[in-house]
Amino acid sequence: MKKYVSIILSALLIGSTFCTPGIQANAATTNNTSNANLLNTYGKVFGKVGNILDASQISDPNAKSAIKKEYNSVTAENEMKPDAILGHSANVIPVAQAKALGYYIPDNYSESTVPRLNFTTVDNMLKFCFDNGLSMRGHTLLWHSQTPDWYFRSGYSNNGGYVTPDVMNKRMEFYIKTVMNHVFSSKYGSVIYAWDVANEYLHAAPAGSDKATGWQKIYGNLGTKPGFVKQAFQYAYDTLAYYKLTDKVKLFYNDYNEYMEVDNIINLINYINSDKKICAGIGMQSHLSTNFPSVAYYKSALQAFAKAGFEIQITELDVGCTSLSEQSKYYYDLMSAILSVKKSGANITALVFWGLSDDHSWRRNDKPYTRALLYSNYSTPKEAYNSVLKAYSDSAYGTGSSTTKDDTNTSGNTQTLNDGWYYIKNVNSQKYLQVANNVGKAAQNVELGTGSGVAGQKWYLTNVGNGYVTLKSALGNYMLDVYNGENKDGSNIRIYNAYSNDAQKFALKSSSTNGAYGITTMSSNQTKALDDYNFQTFDGANVCQWTYGGTSNQLWIFEAAK
Repeated sequence: MKKYVSIILSALLIGSTFCTPGIQANAATTNNTSNANLLNTYGKVFGKVGNILDASQISDPNAKSAIKKEYNSVTAENEMKPDAILGHSANVIPVAQAKALGYYIPDNYSESTVPRLNFTTVDNMLKFCFDNGLSMRGHTLLWHSQTPDWYFRSGYSNNGGYVTPDVMNKRMEFYIKTVMNHVFSSKYGSVIYAWDVANEYLHAAPAGSDKATGWQKIYGNLGTKPGFVKQAFQYAYDTLAYYKLTDKVKLFYNDYNEYMEVDNIINLINYINSDKKICAGIGMQSHLSTNFPSVAYYKSALQAFAKAGFEIQITELDVGCTSLSEQSKYYYDLMSAILSVKKSGANITALVFWGLSDDHSWRRNDKPYTRALLYSNYSTPKEAYNSVLKAYSDSAYGTGSSTTKDDTNTSGNTQTLNDGWYYIKNVNSQKYLQVANNVGKAAQNVELGTGSGVAGQKWYLTNVGNGYVTLKSALGNYMLDVYNGENKDGSNIRIYNAYSNDAQKFALKSSSTNGAYGITTMSSNQTKALDDYNFQTFDGANVCQWTYGGTSNQLWIFEAAK
C-alpha cells in the first residue's frame, strides 16, 4: 500500500535485529551462483510469490520479463483501488441503465442513480495475468484512503451532506458486489486467488478529527467491532458463494505496522468471523526498515497470527535502508524467520514484494530509507537478493528435513493393520501424535506430545481400500488431514471434518525398524509422509508432510488402544 507510517522512536526499538545462530555476519552476502530464483524457491514453500505492477508496466517488455522470471502472482499497485474504479469525479447513471450494464443493485436501494464504474484498466490487468499464466490478488475493496469523498455524500455530489449508515450500506453492497461480479463473470476472473476486502481500517483517522474520511464520519469510531467492515466481508463472501469460489478465493484484512497492532488485528478478525468464518486471515503489509522493527519483533507477530488460526499472506514487503550491507543482513534474517515460522506449522500462503526494483519503488524518495527492494533496476539484483536466496538454501526447505539422522528403508511395501483404535508414537521423539490442546474442531493443528491417553491421542484406523486408511480422532467426527490436499514439502497436518477425501487417506509403509511404519499421503501419491520436523523431541513439536525418506522422524509405531 502506498502509505507508510514511520514510527521509529528510539524508545520503541525492541532489542537488536534477530540473527540466526551460527551464521557469520557476512554470510548473507555470498553470491548466488545456482539457477535458483524466487519462484523456484519461495514459490515452492508458499505457493504464491508475487510483486506489483501498474497499468504502464503491463505493456513494458522489460517489466513483463522481470515479473515472469521471479513471480507467479501480481497485485495491481493502484488500479483496483476505489478511486481508480469510481473516478475522482462522479459520473452517475440511472439505476435502469446500471442494471442493463450488469451492475448489481441491492434490494431496497432507494437512490435513483449509481456511479458509473470504469473497469478498463482492471480488465487489461486481468487479461495480462491470464495470458501470462500469472495469478492475482484483488486489492482493495474498502479503504479510507484513495476513495473519493463524493462517494459518501448525498446524490454522489461534492456538495451534498454525508449519507446515513443505511444508505451507505447499500452503496457499499452495490460497489463490492458489482466489482466482484464483473471480475468473476469475465473470461479472466479465474486468476484471482485472494482479495483484500478491507485495508488499514485500524489506521483510519477517527471521526471528529481533521483527517477523518467518509467511513468514520458516517459510521463513527467503532474500535475493533466495526459493523460496516464485517458487512463488507459478508458482501464479498456472499459473492464468492454465488460463484462457488469460497474454497478457491480467500478474503483478507490487510494492514501495515501489523506487528504493533497484533491484539487489535486478532480482535478485529475474530469479530468479523463471530457468526461464520468469512475472513481467512491477515495480509501483513510488511513495509519495514533495517532499524525498525527488529526481526524478532516481526517474527513474534507472525507467530501470534498463526496461533490465532489465521491464514497469513505477506502482501507488500519492502525493507528501507541506509546501508545496502545492513539491508542484505536484515533480509537474510527476516526470510530465515519467516521460513522458520512456516515450517513450524503457520499457514503462510503468499509472499508478495511491493515493487520490482528500487527505481520503481514508492519509497524511492523516502529518505533516508530508500532502496527498499531486491533489484536496483529490472535487470540488476542487489546483495539483498542473494541474501534472500541464501536464507532459503540455509533453511530446512533448502536442505530437507531429513538429512542428519539414520538412513533406513526409503521405499517400503504397503502394509495393512486391523481396523481399530490406536495410539501412534513417533520413533525419533518417542512422542505421540495428538490434536493440539485436546480440542476437536475443524483445522485444529496436529503435533507431538508425551503419552497421556487423552482422547486427542487416540485414532481410529479404517481400511478404505486400495491400500489406504483413514485416521479418525476420538475427539469427534474429524480425520487426520493434509492441509488443502497439497502435494508439497511442509504442508501442515491437522484434523478436519471427516470427508474421507484424498487429503484424509494414508498408506502405511514397512521399514527396517521392527513394528514401525511410514505414514505416506494419498495427496502426494505416496511420495511424502508424516514428518516430525527436524527430529524435534519436545511436546508441541509440529507435524508436517515431507518427502519420504524412511528416517526415524518419519516412522511411527501403532499401539492398540481400548
